[in-house]
Parts: sequence; structure tokens; C-alpha cells
Amino acid sequence: AKDPFKCNGALSGGQWLDSPQSERSQKPFQRWQPDGCMTRTYPGKRAIDCLRDGTSNENAFIGDSTVREIFWATARLLNTKTAMQEASKAEKHEDRTFTEGSTTINFFWDPFLNSSTLTQYLGQSRAASQSTELNADKGLLVLGAGLWFAKDEDRSVDRFKDAMDSITSHLALPDLESMGTHRPLIVPVQPPYYENMPSTHKSTITSSKIDAMNAYLEELATMHDVDVLNAFLDMVKDMPASAYEPKGLHVLPQVADRQAELILNLKCNNEHQTYTYSGTCCYDYQAHWIAYGILGAGAALFALYAWVELQVWAGAGGSDALAPVQKRLPLLRAMLVVWAALCYCYMADRTHLFDKVLKLYNAQDFYVFVTGFILVGAFSVQRSSVPQKPGQEKAANTDQPFLSRDQTDEWKGWMQLAILAYHYTGGSKVLWIYKIIRLLVASYLFMTGYGHAAYFYQKKDFSLKRVAAVNIRLNLLSCLLPWTMNTDYLFYYFAPLVTYWYAVVYLTMFVKKDWNQNMTLFLVKIAVAAASTTLLHQQHWLFEPIIQGINAVFGSKWDAKEWLFRASLDQFIGYIGMIVAVIYIRVSKPPSPPPPPQSSMSTTSHTQPGSSPHLRNGLYFAASFASLAAYTYASSMGNTKASSNALHPYVSPLPIMAFIHLRNCTRSMRNNYSTAYAWIGKISLETFVLQYHIWLAADTTGLLSLGIFGRGGMGMPMGFLGAGMGLARWADCILLGVVFIWLSSKVATATGLITSTVMKALFV
Repeated sequence: AKDPFKCNGALSGGQWLDSPQSERSQKPFQRWQPDGCMTRTYPGKRAIDCLRDGTSNENAFIGDSTVREIFWATARLLNTKTAMQEASKAEKHEDRTFTEGSTTINFFWDPFLNSSTLTQYLGQSRAASQSTELNADKGLLVLGAGLWFAKDEDRSVDRFKDAMDSITSHLALPDLESMGTHRPLIVPVQPPYYENMPSTHKSTITSSKIDAMNAYLEELATMHDVDVLNAFLDMVKDMPASAYEPKGLHVLPQVADRQAELILNLKCNNEHQTYTYSGTCCYDYQAHWIAYGILGAGAALFALYAWVELQVWAGAGGSDALAPVQKRLPLLRAMLVVWAALCYCYMADRTHLFDKVLKLYNAQDFYVFVTGFILVGAFSVQRSSVPQKPGQEKAANTDQPFLSRDQTDEWKGWMQLAILAYHYTGGSKVLWIYKIIRLLVASYLFMTGYGHAAYFYQKKDFSLKRVAAVNIRLNLLSCLLPWTMNTDYLFYYFAPLVTYWYAVVYLTMFVKKDWNQNMTLFLVKIAVAAASTTLLHQQHWLFEPIIQGINAVFGSKWDAKEWLFRASLDQFIGYIGMIVAVIYIRVSKPPSPPPPPQSSMSTTSHTQPGSSPHLRNGLYFAASFASLAAYTYASSMGNTKASSNALHPYVSPLPIMAFIHLRNCTRSMRNNYSTAYAWIGKISLETFVLQYHIWLAADTTGLLSLGIFGRGGMGMPMGFLGAGMGLARWADCILLGVVFIWLSSKVATATGLITSTVMKALFV
């Protein structure tokens, strides 16, 4: 491959996601998007660890004032406050040293790149590149000059070329795959903002000289494999005066910060990164043997399947030897679908086959997503139908029960689409969107409590078979992906969370199960269970030993505190779902003829004669809107994520119960649903898990990109969407999204078949 690790992409170019012209952010120059890969941030300790490698513990920045600004930007990454204090006291044309902990960086003033210090460091770099020792010096070497050459009116460009030729002659560069160890990085000559330059410089520092010098650096990069940071030129290309300091010679500190960050990405991504794989520039994905084993086993399975199909096609399908295998062909197909999904996840998010690009929230993008999803739902509304006896056609005139299957599937579907939009656009940075998504997660858990409690109450089936079927269906994909992708089970969040609450519902309904039929005793059980889980969530010492034991036995990386935090965010809503399920079952009548059209809810068809359905509807509406108003007021008191999270468990039932009442208050509301949303709802588990790797990227920190519409994933602006995602990102979003949804549906069908087959095999 021409650029197997995306080093050249990071070196050669990119674009601002938040440039001043795009109006995507009130704080520009915070998000630099390299060509085809993602940078990660290097604040504080991460930067210290990055620059501490090697035996000398020294890193050198050598050159003129442009390099000096990058030196101070790197110092700010190590310790912002101290660096700013020291920079304010420093003389312009002097050597400087900055130390944070055991990490030291040095700046050497050498505007003509001809000092003995430069020769010394070039010699060290050459020795390190030729050394076979593991502890060879891996210090960072950044050098560059040009503006002082330009002041020479006669031979400025020639003198610059001579200096660069001298540097090149000292280098013995390793292969590009060694990037991140000891390859010197050359800073190009940064074009100033000419209009703002002092008059003394305007006659000498001209664009023709700057362009000629950078053209020669480009020639060296091509002919001698020298690493020139041409991306720095893209950072200032066509930028307004607001990108520069007042005199126009140097860029703003925030631009220099991104330059320093890019340098650390080039040096350290390959050495200081576990999962998540948030920095993909200049990174060599290392496949582990378990992933190879899973992919290899799938390949063997595919070979077996292909051989059997070939035998059947050739007319040998009726043989006794093939009969047992033929019976298992549907299972083989299902297993191959899951294997193909794992392969696709791996190729998409653990290789450089696809580009990975950064997210940046833009309100317009989010609104476009939501509007599109609303239109899809609105144009797919139809009347629910209830299946009659086997062999009969569905009847479309039967009143649906409270929270029917069509309705809950629809509910899951539109919530899942909202979550996808939230993740894709980076909406987590916006508090009001974050609050809504927290409500949607709570709604999922409400349905978990409601559905499983209703099943246990009515069926009284607490068998191991039932437990195994539910848990295999929930966790098959989330258990295979950690082994394939080198993540862990808790990373996938939704499946573990729903599994946890299934266990809570099971234990609550199973212990003293004869109490389930007595409402008072049932509520006592709920209270005891809620108090127990709340204590577990708050007292970490009760739960952490369990997680530590699991990590020790299975070599996992579960974070007990993070898990308990997530579980505690919705610590009561599952119990609310259980209570609603039992109350509904107890007040509902046995099956009866459809109620007359004026009936309010199926749950009220047994009310006393003379009760007014209009009055009941009015009460439902009033209670629902009062709940929404109460939630809005309470939620407004949470003006940070922390305060919002603290309120959430106590106020989230209000809008959820209001929604349920409004959704079921009339026959028309109850009996119509969106088929598109319901279809997505049936595959919501798979879409939630697979989005991590085949629609999003870098374990949700970025976005997957085909790289054919624009290497930065932005491309040309799209008409009225020009302030939002570019045409390239919309194209990637749609094309990869179609594949993602299609594969999710196939995996959902496959995991269902695998689960049922396993159940038949284990429980005859």
C-alpha cells in the first residue's frame, strides 16, 4: 500500500472542521482533520508519556520563530499554565528548555539551520535510525526555517536550498513504517498574512520566495523521503487575518497547538495507544491471535458450507453422508452471517482499508438527520393488524392492547434512530440533546422491566431454558466482538445494561414468587429490590471485588466504577416498568369483543357504566401534560451533565409515563404505527452494537469514511447544507449507513436462528 499506516496522509494535508469561514463553531481552530485519519488529543500526562521515550529524555526543536511557536505549543500540552508563564518571560532569539516531570523539550534558535547543535542532533538521529537496540534514543527532532532566508534580497532561495541539502546529507532515514521513533520532521516555510506584516518585511518576505522554498521541500520529500509537515501549509491556506497574530508573521496559539498535536500524533500514536483506537494517523493496527482464530474458523466454516452447497448443486444432496449436514445448512448460513459481520467490523475498524474521520457537532446536521427520520416514519404509518387463528389472515379492525408489540417495536425504532443521529453528529456535547438521549435509554429499560415482568407474571416460567434463550439472544454479538476487536464486553454498554436489568427483574420476580399475585406484597418486593440495587450502585466496595475477580480470571478490562455509574443513571425506571406491567395485567379483562369506537383505552374497558370516555381522555391528557411540565421544570435545574445525571433517575419516569398515556389514549393513536420505525425496532440491538465499528469508527470516537469523495470526509459543501457536513460526509453517511442497516437486519435474523437452535440442542 502507498500509505499503509496513514502517515503520509497526516503529513501531507487536511482541513479545518471549524475554520472561521465555515461558521461551524464559535471557537475555530480546535478540530484539524488530516487526510483520511484521525488525530487524538495529547493533554498533560499523555503528552509527557509520549515525549519521555528514549534514553536521553530530550526532544529538540531547532529553527526560527515558526518552530519556536510550535515549541511553546508543545510545552502548553505538557503544562499549560507553566508554559504560558515561561513564554511571557522568554527572550525571542534565545535557546529555551522546558521540563515537566521527567520530560524535557529544548528549543535552539537557529534561523539559518547551520549551528553545531543541529549537526549534533542530526548525528544522533542518524545513529538512532541505524541502531538495532530497543532502547535507542527515540527523542523528537523538529526543525525548520525560511523567513530569515527570505530577508536576503539576493540569494535567499539558493541559501535555503543549500541548508536543506546539508541536512538531507546527514540523514539515513528508515522506512516510513518506523515513523514515531526517530524520523526528523521538517516544518515548511509558513506563509505570513502579507497585508498585516510590518512594512520593513513586505519588500523582502514575498510570496514568490516562500512558494519557491516550499516547492523545494516538496521535491526533497519526493526524492529523498524527507518528512515535511505540508499539512501546516493547509492549516493557513486561504485563512483570514483572524488565524494570525496582529503582525501577520505567526499563527494564533490555538493553530500552533494543533500543529504540536499533529506532531505528537505522528510520533506517539503507534506506541501509546490501547483501545479505544482514537488516533489512527500513523498507526499500525496489531491483530491479536484470538481475532485471527475467529476469522480463520469462520473461513473454515465457509469452506464447509460452500462444499456442501456444491455437492447439493452437483446432485449428491440426497446421500446419507450429507443428510445431517444439509439439515444444518440454515444454521451454517446464520453462523456465516455473524462471521461476515465480525469480518466487516474488523476490516472497517481495525485496518486502514477505510478512512476514519473526526466528528464535530453542528446543529444543522443534527436537525437534518432528525427531519429525515421523522419523514421516514410519517410516510410509513399504517394500521396495526392482529393475527387470528393459525392459517387465517390478519384482521385490521381489532383494537390493539396497551403497549402492543407493534407499538413497542416502533418506540424502539425511532429511539434507535435518534441515538444513531446523536452518535454520528457528536451530539453528546450539547446538554439538551444529551438529556433527551438519556430519556431514550431510560425508555429502553422501562420496556425491559415491563416486558419481562409481564412474561414472568403471566407465564410463571422461571426456567433455565428461558434465561438462557434471553441471554444468548442479547449477548451473542456483544460477546464475540470483544474477542475480535480487542475491546471488552462492557464497552458495548447497551447489551450489558439490558442483561443486568433482566437479571434484576428475574430475581425480583423469582424470589418469593407467590407474592407476585398480591399487589401489596409485590410492591414490598419492588421496594426491597430497589433499595438493594441502589446500595450496590452507591457502595462501590460491594461490587468492585466481583469485577476484579472477573478481570483476573478472564483477562478482561472491566471498569467497575464506570459500570456502576452507568447502571445508577437509570436505577429506578426498570422497577417502574415492572409495576406498570403488573397493574395493567391485573386491571385488564380476559379477551373480549372489540370495544366500541368511543372507548378510551383497553385498560379502561371494564370501567363502571356511566363513566365518560371524554372525561377519562381529558384526565389522561391533563396528567400527561402536567408530567411533561413537571419534568421540564425539574430538568431545567440540571445545567451541567453532572447535575442532570443526579436528577435523571428521579424525574425520568415523568415524561416516559406521559408518552405512554398519550400514545395509548385513543383507538386511533393505539392502532396506527410506523412500519419503518417498527422494523428498525426489531433490529435495534444489532444496530446499537454494530454502529460502533461499521458506521462510526475508532470505537465510536470518529466516523467511517470510504475516502473516495474527499480524504478528510468533508468535500464540497452541499447547497443549503454548506455550513454543515459537506457532500462527502453525506455520501459516506448514506452509503455506509445502508450497508450498516442491511447487515444489522441480517445479523438479527441470524442470531435469532442460532439462539433457537442452541435452545433445541440444550433443552430437548
